[in-house]
Amino acid sequence: MGMKINPTLLVQARRFAMRQEGVLTTAQADQLGIGGHTRTRLVKEGSWRRLLPGVYALSPDSWLQRAWAGFLIGGPQASLGMEAALCLSGLGKEPTVIPLYVGRQAGFPHDPRWRFIRACRSQFGWPPRTSVEEAVIDVGERWEMDKFLTLVGAAVTGRYITTDILREELDRRQRHRQRRLVEEAIESVGTGTTTVLEYHYRHDVEIPHGLPTPLRQVQLFGRYRVDNLYELYKLIVEVDGKATHVGLAASTDMERDNFHMAHGISTLRFTWSHVVHDPCRTARTVAEALARAGWTGRIHPCPRCSRPVSL
Repeated sequence: MGMKINPTLLVQARRFAMRQEGVLTTAQADQLGIGGHTRTRLVKEGSWRRLLPGVYALSPDSWLQRAWAGFLIGGPQASLGMEAALCLSGLGKEPTVIPLYVGRQAGFPHDPRWRFIRACRSQFGWPPRTSVEEAVIDVGERWEMDKFLTLVGAAVTGRYITTDILREELDRRQRHRQRRLVEEAIESVGTGTTTVLEYHYRHDVEIPHGLPTPLRQVQLFGRYRVDNLYELYKLIVEVDGKATHVGLAASTDMERDNFHMAHGISTLRFTWSHVVHDPCRTARTVAEALARAGWTGRIHPCPRCSRPVSL
């Protein structure tokens, strides 16, 4: 029969581990007086779990526990990054693979739960993670435009960050795989384009067809905020992510449109199908409404104008 484990040490170990989401390293256990033989016995008894060599879990598995384990493996310079940093900052979901920046040191385990990146980043919060601007610019190297634009829009409108700070962070990077994409997304959000559909309206409908530039995200009469306002021509263009609004949403749309109409302002509404799949016809519709209101410009044909409509 083995020697009895000191219960006071176990309580101390659990209290210490709880500050790290239930994770304890071998070195920390040694400092608390729990040696290798005792740890092996605790694992066999099921009281502790070995997450990987040198790291134990004293509580049920969770994503945050794995994040802490990755940080402890990475060492004092480690910083949770990319999707993990965004998640901890309130800007995303828990990633299956947890990215960590670990400075220039090497020799980390190959495990599908973590991605150890040999690069330096700042440390904020607890557990330490990169700043929001670093995380946004980092994921911008891999994400496609629609997904990245949604993130930048959420980060800016949620006041997590500003477009100026994002530009400064991008300027600090000598190399960036998708610099033009990131610049375009930041510029779009900076001019009021905060959703993917608003981006497509600007870049697929408005700009290539030579339509005038509207005011974006404007609050009219201190009551309703609109997507695009052609103020001189008293025309609103709304782009709705869903094909149709039903119930309360439809009623609110109608109430808003009627309110604006009563004040002499017309509204055009377009969905994803109109803006993304048929931008040329959408541009012609807007141009016709603007012309009736006095616009003397001319719509420009874009390279897509001669293509068949894709529905």
